[in-house]
Amino acid sequence: MLDAETVQVLRDLNPWWAKPTRVRPAPPSYRRRLVREIFERLSAPRGLIEVLRGPRQVGKTTAIYQIVEDLLRKGVPHTDLLFVRFDHELLREVKGGIPAIARWFEAEVRRRPFGPIHPAFLFLDEVHKLRLWDEQVKHVYDTFPVRMLLTGSSSVLVSRGGRESLAGRALTSDFPTFHFLEVLDVWKPHLARVLPEPCRLRDAFDPGTASPWGKGLGLAAQQRLALHRALERYYTRGGYPRLHSGEVPDDRWADYLVETVFDRVLGVDIPDLFPIEQPQLMRHIYLAVARHTGKELAQNRLTEDAIAAGFRTNQPTVGKYLHYLADALLIREFRRYPLVRRKAARVPAKITLSDLGVRTAILRGAPSLGEAAPDVVGPLVETLAQSVLRGPGLQFHYFRDFENPKDRRSNLLEVDFVVEQLDGAVLPVEIKFRKQIDAHDTRGLQHFMARFGARYGILVTRDLCGWDSTRRILALPLLDFLVRFTG
Repeated sequence: MLDAETVQVLRDLNPWWAKPTRVRPAPPSYRRRLVREIFERLSAPRGLIEVLRGPRQVGKTTAIYQIVEDLLRKGVPHTDLLFVRFDHELLREVKGGIPAIARWFEAEVRRRPFGPIHPAFLFLDEVHKLRLWDEQVKHVYDTFPVRMLLTGSSSVLVSRGGRESLAGRALTSDFPTFHFLEVLDVWKPHLARVLPEPCRLRDAFDPGTASPWGKGLGLAAQQRLALHRALERYYTRGGYPRLHSGEVPDDRWADYLVETVFDRVLGVDIPDLFPIEQPQLMRHIYLAVARHTGKELAQNRLTEDAIAAGFRTNQPTVGKYLHYLADALLIREFRRYPLVRRKAARVPAKITLSDLGVRTAILRGAPSLGEAAPDVVGPLVETLAQSVLRGPGLQFHYFRDFENPKDRRSNLLEVDFVVEQLDGAVLPVEIKFRKQIDAHDTRGLQHFMARFGARYGILVTRDLCGWDSTRRILALPLLDFLVRFTG
């Protein structure tokens, strides 16, 4: 059995045991799409372990409270819900760990055996902080008919544990920072209400559904101006929710991001999980990605730059650190399409930050989205665009090859992003953030569509909007692109 102090901590974390309608803190009313999807899956009598992984401060704990609230509204008995936060040191020291807590919950709170007809729900927050958590979770899942949701701020460990011990038992979902449309939905609902219903990216492959978008959003001039102002703010600050909720003062948002990402995640979380011999080298690599976000980067070039900066390192170490950063959802790596058999380390990848606000905070400034030269702001627009390039059953690449692959003297053509379905269908997306668009700007798109059979292509622009039925190219201004898709 658990000692009295541990029991009191658990009762404090689960106020609905005493007052069935009380969820502390009261969660926001807005549910992210992924939260709604996880709730639906958890509502089934039996299913896989849900693993929610994401960076710090993106609302994973809030998501748990929202799901608890929704389960209570659905009629799930309040004594069937257990919430445990393992950032509490006392709970990490419980003898027997998660199985012991589960048995106590069954005997003292639920007061009836776990069963599949009316399952219990176990929400384990910051589970990665518990030693051997993955083995304990596996034991509970294999032993008791319960539904489980795990979260971890340091997604590298959740991902690692899922691969090693929970194979076939867990469904992992990424929980990134808020994308632009979500920011509008939550904090600018009067602007979000004037927008058309967004589309899942996987539903955008049919040109028949995409061509009407070329007519624009149908907004009044004042509405579009207000949306552009909101986009400028999002471009500068990114999608961490506390930067939009009013919790962080306007003059401290950059300090908040530096402390959250640069100091805590890079300085504490990742080194606590993996043998990081040179934490300063990881910071150096992250800064290099921040400066060159949206561009093609080769590991050997990053290694040479690190050595020139005074670090004793090699390419395998740099590649390993890049992997940690990507697994922590701090950066995204896009491989060339089509994938080649050569070793991945030898093929450059396009790398972006996951959230552009961190770059602005660290570098203390960003070029103007509306006034900067296209070659300066273009890679940053690509970083904005990647925020909606997400979704189950999809893979994401970029394209860069010679017009004639057998002739290295032929023109080198590129497409910024390639969205690929599991059946091999592809949708190319090119960023041309400039005022004037000419035929040369669509050359890469047209070549890609002809070579790989894409049904149409998307051209993200500064202002141009329209559907070219002859060339099968949909031109969308950046604002339209960001609000048309939900990932």
